[in-house]
Amino acid sequence: MTVIDWAVVALYFLFMLGVGLYFTRRAGRSVTDYFVSGRNLPWWIIALSAVATYTDAGLAPAVTMLTFQGGLLGNAVWWIPYVIWMPLGAVLWSKYWRRLGTVTSAELLEIRYSGKIARAYRSIYAIFMSFGFIVLLMGYVSGWLGAALGPILNWQPLELIIVAGLIAVIYTVSSGLYGVAYTDAFQFGIFLAGNIVLVPIVIGHAGGMAGVYHGIATLRGADASQFLRVLPPVPGLDTLTVLAFVVQGLFFAASPTGGEGFTAQRFMAARNEFHAQVGQLFNTLLTLIVRVVPFLFLGMAAAALYAPAQVGEAGELWARMVRAYAPVGLLGLLVAGVFAAYMATISTEMNWGASYIINDLYRPWLPGRSERHYVWAGRAFSVVIFGLSLVVAYFFVQGMRAWFLFINSVVFAFVLPLSWLRFFWWRLNIFGEAAALIIGLPLSYIVWFPLGFSNERAHPFWQGFLLLFGVGFLTIVLITLLTRPEPGATLRDFYDRCRPPGFWGPVTARMDPAAKAAIRRETVADLIDCGLGVVFAGASILAVVSPLGRAWWTFAAMLLIAAISGGCFIRRWIQRGVFRSMSASAEGRR
Repeated sequence: MTVIDWAVVALYFLFMLGVGLYFTRRAGRSVTDYFVSGRNLPWWIIALSAVATYTDAGLAPAVTMLTFQGGLLGNAVWWIPYVIWMPLGAVLWSKYWRRLGTVTSAELLEIRYSGKIARAYRSIYAIFMSFGFIVLLMGYVSGWLGAALGPILNWQPLELIIVAGLIAVIYTVSSGLYGVAYTDAFQFGIFLAGNIVLVPIVIGHAGGMAGVYHGIATLRGADASQFLRVLPPVPGLDTLTVLAFVVQGLFFAASPTGGEGFTAQRFMAARNEFHAQVGQLFNTLLTLIVRVVPFLFLGMAAAALYAPAQVGEAGELWARMVRAYAPVGLLGLLVAGVFAAYMATISTEMNWGASYIINDLYRPWLPGRSERHYVWAGRAFSVVIFGLSLVVAYFFVQGMRAWFLFINSVVFAFVLPLSWLRFFWWRLNIFGEAAALIIGLPLSYIVWFPLGFSNERAHPFWQGFLLLFGVGFLTIVLITLLTRPEPGATLRDFYDRCRPPGFWGPVTARMDPAAKAAIRRETVADLIDCGLGVVFAGASILAVVSPLGRAWWTFAAMLLIAAISGGCFIRRWIQRGVFRSMSASAEGRR
């Protein structure tokens, strides 16, 4: 790192601090302003903020690693579920969360369920999310920061986390979700731009794309053809594994790393449900394709430059190439980009975690204080959450691939059925809901780590995931049926606010037939849109990947399918008035 490189990093840090100070007064007005931006985020900020949060410090090393290890389909471990849940989130769950008008997902528990048990479980869930899962997730993200920048700067991981984390703490504490969301957009741009510039430089050192293909053929030998395959099956992606990822995608709206966590927070903060829907639609394109493309090239280049036997920790390949090939100035931009990716994620998670503490614990226990009091308490708890994540990152996060699959796919496998049961089945009660978390989380850890299901050679991914999901589904339904249903008044209130489809016969029995018919028409239209969205997302990914694998017939077919399905989807949303309704900024606000 030269003086010029450090100057680029310093300018980035100063800009982040400036944005935080700019939004301080607006964020400090109320809890709603601080945690859900006054419910005034436009669709494009929702999309850019969400993709920046997904694009943590681990994206560059992780996608490069997955491509290097598994070839062009190495990223299918997250592509397959995301191809399904993200369009479903855009069509369905975005508007459900916006209609509910909550500040956190824990608040849902006292709307969907009733009584002292629901109130107590809301507190338990908030404690788990804020001091448990979110701290673990921040520690995992921090672990990737060390893998990304440690080999470049020769700093210890803890030093990197403290420097970047303190800057993120300052602007997050100052500006709340306002500052987090708007800085996310800028940070995503920095991260993406630096890596786009890096791609032709690294490929040039590999001898151009011709040299990349030659290098892969030389170093991979008989495995080279598998590396360049663009359609399964490939090693590690057999039929049952694909099925497990499909099931995960169908139910991923119940995962805090998917549709229930900070993604839902963006939906709650949208100007109206239509901004939430279009924001998630744009986020789908950015997350699945735009942010990934540079690292597909870099993963291929790494496979042409390094033999698998020469590589120790594959998660450090991206950093190794940056250190070897990035020129002065670009090196600083890339380092700033990784810091940006890390800070975009960590700032969101600090704000998200503090929202549970204030909205679901502190405020219910200490009512009657001023809005400014609660905002300052939220700022203090943001710092506490960050401090706890340092402990997790330093002592517990090792073996990045195993943790990647655990955080993104396994930890909530037992809980995933709730994404459908909460909204589509009237009979689900608080006992079934609570059993999913209380039984499922410790069981997930035990199955994945102590029982050894994280060892992919001994246990294919589908074994651990489908075991947990199947047992979870049966447990939730059985406990629900053995315990009392929720009161009719509670169910009617939830249904009136959310208007979900599904099995709500006892609740909708007295509804006007015309209203029931309208909901049925909306449901049919939504299901068609979901199908079109999934087809478009999947075809778009294959249309991007297939030229890299020189599968030209697949490329032509996927391009045609993406054009037809995407065109039909957009046309239907125009006819349904989704885009027109975005101009009604105040409609549907709570």
